[in-house]
Amino acid sequence: MNMPHMPLSRRRLLAGAALATIAPGLRVSLAADVTTPRDILIVLFQRGACDWLQMLSPAGDPAYIAARPSIRIPTTGTNAGIGLGSMGTTDFYLPAVATDLKALYDAGDLAFVHATGIHTTDRSHFTCQDMMEKGNADAETEQHVGWLTRHIASAGDGGHALSTMAVAATNPAALLGDGGAIAIGNADNFNISGGTANANVIRAMNTGTSPYQSVATAALNAVNDVQAGLKTITDTSATAGYTGGSLSQSLRSLGKMIKMNVGVDIATVDFGSWDMHNSLVSEFNTRTTEFSRAIGAFWKDMADYQNRITLVTMTEFGRRVVENASQGTDHGSGSGMLVLGGNVNGGKIYGTWPGLGTAQLTTGDLTVTTDYRQVLSEILVKRHAEKKLASVFPTVKYAPLGLTA
Repeated sequence: MNMPHMPLSRRRLLAGAALATIAPGLRVSLAADVTTPRDILIVLFQRGACDWLQMLSPAGDPAYIAARPSIRIPTTGTNAGIGLGSMGTTDFYLPAVATDLKALYDAGDLAFVHATGIHTTDRSHFTCQDMMEKGNADAETEQHVGWLTRHIASAGDGGHALSTMAVAATNPAALLGDGGAIAIGNADNFNISGGTANANVIRAMNTGTSPYQSVATAALNAVNDVQAGLKTITDTSATAGYTGGSLSQSLRSLGKMIKMNVGVDIATVDFGSWDMHNSLVSEFNTRTTEFSRAIGAFWKDMADYQNRITLVTMTEFGRRVVENASQGTDHGSGSGMLVLGGNVNGGKIYGTWPGLGTAQLTTGDLTVTTDYRQVLSEILVKRHAEKKLASVFPTVKYAPLGLTA
């Protein structure tokens, strides 16, 4: 495996082979000194291929209406979509349940980019997720580590054992190759199996300076930081509006980590089950309700940190324009992204709308007009100190859309 050059730090020196599994799901490497905080970059992956023709719908377009007679977002009547704005001459609507997203959009904190995606003819969830998280596309030299890993190596690692984390049981492919990333599914449960007694034993057994002993000590210190932080933060999550859903709980946990000021610099979050081949309307509304409410609650919870947060969503591909016989949609191409942040030029839909006419589609799919890496590149450069973008996305020309200040 060809690895990019990584700045030699204590974290990088130990990351490759000196990981310590101290508690279930805990993999930590030693950190360097904490540096001045940058924006906190949050990457939220809608796994399963979210249908962005439902999420941000051209609901009045005759071609859309004809293609989706039983599942379309209506512009009037029961469950009418929420008018958002126009891109070119096309008006777009959010689902009726996405009221929190509309409020963030109106406040200027949230922007959308439509017709985004990866340039590939593949329609496999596994393959496209892997390509997207490594920053690959068809007819390009394959990258073997995650795009976030390359960014961390290029821009600097944030300098703390808790600077890069996945709010999950395991790290995603976007962090492949970064041995310092930590998977923390729930901050409340981030502890040593057996508690303080076992932690004391482990610390006593690792007082030396070998790579393993150093990493074990770092892992214990990371656990201590989180446990101590949980006792000191002012927990505003109870009044933020989180639901009992999975995304709410993930973002609530991430919010606690941020409020601890333990150095969170990059975080990844997953929200799956968007693969809706059957009975899309009820499933999509349920999923989108949680998506909207969780993001809205997180933003309220992060009131004191909003100017340092940039959250971006991505999904492996969109869905076919025409609904199938089961009132669902099958695997397609073009999708969409949203960007939320205190420095986002929100209240606007970005990108180029290709249209839904037969001649405007790509093999029956929404055409990708904005490479998803173009969106990520602007965020990395403007909000996350990336100076060598070619080392992250070597085939993508930097062309900012104006999404961020």
